[in-house]
Amino acid sequence: MAAKIPARFTNADAARKHLEDLLWREGRPCPHCGVLDQSTALKGKSTRPGVYWCNACQKPFSVTVGTVMERSKIPLNIWLYVNHLLNSSKKGISAHQIARMAGITYKSAWFLCHRIREAMAPAPNSEPPLGGDGFVVEADETYIGKKDGKRKHPGAGGYQRINFLAGRSVIPFSPYVLQDSPFSSL
Repeated sequence: MAAKIPARFTNADAARKHLEDLLWREGRPCPHCGVLDQSTALKGKSTRPGVYWCNACQKPFSVTVGTVMERSKIPLNIWLYVNHLLNSSKKGISAHQIARMAGITYKSAWFLCHRIREAMAPAPNSEPPLGGDGFVVEADETYIGKKDGKRKHPGAGGYQRINFLAGRSVIPFSPYVLQDSPFSSL
């Protein structure tokens, strides 16, 4: 396994606990029947960690049921690390590079990349992208004001630092014509 994996994804148990914290903040819903917090953890020699038993529908489940990670033999920490790599690379990343960085075979890296990219595709009959079909939205954020900290002259006024978000919607095939698009909802 590669040494560059972040500390919270060093083993499958830590990755599973991380996923449970992310996906089950309001409680543990059963993916089969949808009942909330009616499950107990299965404990025993033949049960892997992270498997729960729904008392309502009498079926076992884990945090990966209903996700792209379901029924995969690849450990969860590798899934999360590859997902992080795919989403944080600006220009995309190849399966060969994923294989080198994660310390897995090319075949496994291709499988992971294919599943994750397929899951990121827009769903049929979903809302169009921000700005509309065929439009490009450019956004940037910055801080305006002085940085927080101790003032040189205490009576000279307060420090004020605000987060500023700017954006524009560019009309396709005419990069110099702008269309107003307020970000009041952000």
